[in-house]
This record gives sequence, structure tokens and C-alpha cells, in this order.
Amino acid sequence: HTGYLESSARDLVPSSPSSPSWERPSVPFAALARDLDWQRVSQRGTLARHVAIPFITFICVATWRRTRRRRVCARATSDEALPLPARLSRSLRFYSAVIPVLAQYIVRPWLADIGLEARSGEDLQAEMDEWGAQRLADALLGLGGFYVKTGQVLSTRVDLFPKPYTDRLRVMQDSLPPVPSDQIEEIVVQELCGGSDLSEIFLEWDPVPLGTASIAQVHRAVLNDGREVAVKVLRPGGEALLRGDLTNLKLFATLLRGRLPVDYYPVFCELERALEGELNFLAEAQSAHKVAASIRHDPLGRELEAPLVVPLPIPGLVTQRVLVLDYIKGTPLSQLAARAKELGIELDGPMGKALGRNILEALTSAYGNMIFSSGFVHGDPHPGNIFVLEGGRIALIDCGQVAQLYSDQRILVAQAILAAAAYDGSPDAIVALADVVRGFGVTFHDDTDDEDAAAASVALYLFGEQDAVFPGGYSKEEFSERSPLRRLASFPSELVLLGRASVLVKGVAARLNVPWSVANKWKPLAEDCLVGLCRKDSRQLPSWALATAQEASTEGGRLTFGDATRRMAELARRWGREKVASMVASRQKAGSEANFKAREVN
Repeated sequence: HTGYLESSARDLVPSSPSSPSWERPSVPFAALARDLDWQRVSQRGTLARHVAIPFITFICVATWRRTRRRRVCARATSDEALPLPARLSRSLRFYSAVIPVLAQYIVRPWLADIGLEARSGEDLQAEMDEWGAQRLADALLGLGGFYVKTGQVLSTRVDLFPKPYTDRLRVMQDSLPPVPSDQIEEIVVQELCGGSDLSEIFLEWDPVPLGTASIAQVHRAVLNDGREVAVKVLRPGGEALLRGDLTNLKLFATLLRGRLPVDYYPVFCELERALEGELNFLAEAQSAHKVAASIRHDPLGRELEAPLVVPLPIPGLVTQRVLVLDYIKGTPLSQLAARAKELGIELDGPMGKALGRNILEALTSAYGNMIFSSGFVHGDPHPGNIFVLEGGRIALIDCGQVAQLYSDQRILVAQAILAAAAYDGSPDAIVALADVVRGFGVTFHDDTDDEDAAAASVALYLFGEQDAVFPGGYSKEEFSERSPLRRLASFPSELVLLGRASVLVKGVAARLNVPWSVANKWKPLAEDCLVGLCRKDSRQLPSWALATAQEASTEGGRLTFGDATRRMAELARRWGREKVASMVASRQKAGSEANFKAREVN
């Protein structure tokens, strides 16, 4: 093999004396290197530069990208608490923004009284509202996280907060600064595409987000089969941020107990519980199916035409951090005024009023069906989650925050609705409302002057008409000294999200300037709820577990004799339940009258 060794040596070792020391032959190869052709080595070096170096670079880049993807996903899935310095920094920013806003309403009027403030009266109030609204909006938007969700709720309460505040905070209903699209894409690739590429599932991907929120970011995409979808992705590192914000808000509510119109600590505790569902898209996908089924059934289990559209998840394309849904093309309610202006529609005109009534009818019917048919309630109906579609239909998105009311609670809600609808200010009506409120487990402070009036006022605050007069001199203004909410000692957590839904519907009515009575709209549903739940032997499965909960239509089939028999039997059972419900209602009314007379005697 001498020839082979010689040729190998010539290929490996240069003979040029000017070559670098690391390229010179070692002593054992000196004899073989004398006849070496350096040009052949130079050609092989060129080959190495054009093949080996690009290959090694490709491996390095691929490894870096894989490591970066893992880091992004790790940040998205991290359950670690927000570091203490970060929590302290966010707390300082929050308090430094909120305390001056609250303090000005005490200090500046006092300065005006002693002549040290140039403005006074309405001019001073307007200036304080404008400055406070701008400062609060900038602070909440800059902080992000759960502070944004708090701003979303405040922006809907036009009946409680000055217009500058609701106008400034309205931007939080639509969008926040987005997460870079490449980070979102990497999470989707790891969660749905096995680490390969978006083309495994998606034909198109829009890098510009449809919207960004405190928890997730949404992008439009097209599946490989041509379906247009919305892809919802958990914001990287969002969970630790939200939990830290909730801890801070709970501390803030604790420090201001007795100074705010209501104890917000249990409210934030309930929202913290609801947050668990929002951070798990598998749970949200299940909730979307339940909400869609609930709005299509009445309390007696009868299938109805859905009053609004609920986008459903695409089977098999849901993970804990990524949710692929039907795409909704429409205008968010928060942008309706601007869109109507573009179309030349005045919201205060006849067409605007008709559109407002259509929106409220859809929302009221949907929430009534959810509460009284299954008790499974969408708990986040802020205007950014309500869309007006082409043709006037309404869509309700984001089923991450929900509440479950069980049979006994639904009966109490039904009784409260019936009592609120029949409220006429009489002593009997006050007692009836108060008894229902106490049945929920609501308690009041010991120094409450007229507990019946306070309890009835709480019920009217939640379910009563907009122009209802509260008994006992209580005020419907939440921040008034005479607000019934100031007398509350405890409020059950199950009613927090229900109350939020009811109050937000009333807030939408106030924003659209449409007279609306939630109690009167829900009265027939409440009566059917009592019919369906008054007898244990007539109870049925929740609406989402019924055979009619499936989206597939079965219309067009022949009516068989067996189907007709079953429907006749259902009609007979319904007639029996209605008779029993009327007897129960009569007994309850008689009992309330007897209780009132007994109190008068005592």
C-alpha cells in the first residue's frame, strides 16, 4: 500500500517552505512530502470553503433557532411568580398614578374654598376629570396585564364614571401594544406544527395581529383546506404578570376597605379564580361549546335559533396555549360609533336606535338563555368582545371567563328577576326583593338603618330598570355616600360575574342611549326556569349535553310516528310542569304576604 500512502501524503502535506507552521509536514512525512502538489490541496480548500463552512453555519443557525423557540415557549408557559423587584416597580407605578388622581378631588376643591385655586365649580370638575382620566389611562395602558382588564370594565360604566374617564379608557377594549409576530409564530410552530413550519397547517398567516389583549394575541390565518380562522396565542410571560397584578389589586382593595363603595377584595378573588380558565385554552374551547349550546336552548330544553354567533374551536387545533377558532368578520362594539359615522348613520337617529335595540335584544336573549337554561354564563361581555356582523347579526367572542350557576342559585336568580320586574315601590315588593337577596347569602353591616331597603336596592342595582327609584333613600350612584353597596358586609363570589354581566348589559344600553329593562326581558325565561326546576323528577341534562346541542342540522328528515309520540308526551309533561310552577308561585306569594303582615304585627 506504499503508493496509496504516498498519494495520501501528497494530498495532505504542502511542500512550500512559505506555508504556515501548522501546515508544514512533520518529520516522519518529510520524504513523502517532497513531491507534493500544493495546487491540489488548494482546490480541496476551496471545496471546503464552499461546502463545509455553509453546512456548519446552517447547523449553527438551526440550533440557535431551536433554542430560541424553546426559550420563547418556556417564557409563555412559565408559572414562576413575578420577581419581587418587578412587582415592587409595577406597584409603585400603579400607586403613583392612582393616588394623585384620587387626592385631587379632595385637595383642589378645598383649595378653591380658601381662594388658592383659580378655577371652581363645573370648570374645576371638568379639568380634574380630564387630567385624571388621561393620567389613569396612560398608567393602566403602560402597565398592561390585569390593570387593562380593570380599565375595560371601568370604560363600560358610563352610568357611574365621568365621560372623560370612559372615553379615555375605551381604547383598552380594542388593542394593546402587540408581541412581535415572530415570537407568536414560534409558539404556534412548537404547539401545533411539531416544530417544523407554519405551512404544515396554515396556507396563509397574517403577521399583523387582529387584536392584542392582556392575556392573548390574535392573528388571522387560512388553513390548508381554505378555511379562514383566528389563531389565539397566549402572550409570552403573561401569566406571571397577571398574577402579580391581581396580588397588587387585592392589596389595594384591602387597604381601601371602608373607603370605597363596596369591598372589592372578594371581587378580585373571584376574578382570580376565573383567570385560571382564561390561561388554559383547552378549558376555553370547552367553554365555547357550552356557551354556544346554552344560547340555543330555553330553560325547558327547547331548541331555539341562536340570538348571536359564538365562534367555535377547530377540532384538533387546540392546546393549552394556542386556540384556533372560526374567524369573525365584523365591527367591535367599541368601534361602532366610528363605523356608523363612516356609513353616515347617526346612533341617536332612527336607524341607530334600531341597531341599538337589535344589539341589546341579542345580548339580553343570549344571557337570559345562558343563566336560566344551563347556568353557564359568559363573564366578560365588554364592548371589545361584542361584534356587529354584516347583516346586523351580533357575535360574542372570548369564552375564557365564565361562571357556573347551579339549580338552587338559578331558582334564586329567577325569583329575583320576577320580584324586580314586579317592583312598584310598595312595602310588599321591598320585602320580596330583600328576602331573595338574603337567600343568596348577602349580608349587611350591623349599623345598616333599613336592611330590607338596602337589600332591595342591591337587587334593583343588579336587575332593575334604569329609572327605578331605590327605596330607603338609597342612591343608584355607586360612589355616592348613600349607595346600598356601601352597606354590604359580604357578597357571594358566585354572583360576582353574574352581576358583572348584568351591569355591563345595562352599561351598553346606557352608552347606546336605549331604554332597556333586563328584568322585563328575562321575566318569561325566569318563569320557565321555575317550571323546569320546581320538580326534581322533571329535571333534565344541561343544554350542552342534549342531543340538540350538536351543531349539525337534522332538518329535512321525515316525521315518524315515534317522533310525534315523543313530542306529544313532551307537551304533556310541559303542561304539567307549568301547572305545578303556577301553584308554587302562588304559595310563595302568599308566604311573602304572610311574612310582611307578621313583621307589621311585631
